Amino acid sequence: MSLSQKAWTRVSMHHAVLAWLRAERGTNVALALGQFPEMLWASGLSQLLDHPDLNNPEENRARLRIMYVIRNVFVLEIPPDTEWFEVRNLNDAELSELHTVNHADWNDLADQNELRKVAARKPIQLSALPSNWETPILWGHDINGPFTIVEGNNRLTAYAGSGQSGLDIPVLVGLSAMRCHWHLLDSAPLLIYDLIVR
Repeated sequence: MSLSQKAWTRVSMHHAVLAWLRAERGTNVALALGQFPEMLWASGLSQLLDHPDLNNPEENRARLRIMYVIRNVFVLEIPPDTEWFEVRNLNDAELSELHTVNHADWNDLADQNELRKVAARKPIQLSALPSNWETPILWGHDINGPFTIVEGNNRLTAYAGSGQSGLDIPVLVGLSAMRCHWHLLDSAPLLIYDLIVR
């Protein structure tokens, strides 16, 4: 079965922001908290991430601001018309539809960043079972894929190379017809290239 045949439910971008921040907890979020005005996270990071109200515009704004601080360049490159979906569920068979992100740490044009091939050339220790993961985030042009992993590259690569089976987890998928720099197959330059390179 392919990911296109699974159950796709439309969600807001705030679901993707929440999942991304939860995955970043203990890394960039913890390190960056000192940069935020207290009012931004007065209700506490735990409230924003563990007890979120995705219908609360102030909470959504606070999470989005945190996201912009820790991943601004990454977020800016995701096409603004991206529509977000929760897809249930990603299984072992669909791993062949996934590619790692277009980044120097992952790239090899010889294999086009196909996840299983990346896992073979870049061994990563699986540190947690998929049932304990935060929701991975994928991006593509349509439901038929292929999809780029925009959040969860390490987890999915480690799993793909582990020899384990039985993957059965929800994923968030963004879709846009626009080209995206992070999608290696698009060969798209950075949208902000002319702003950062002079």
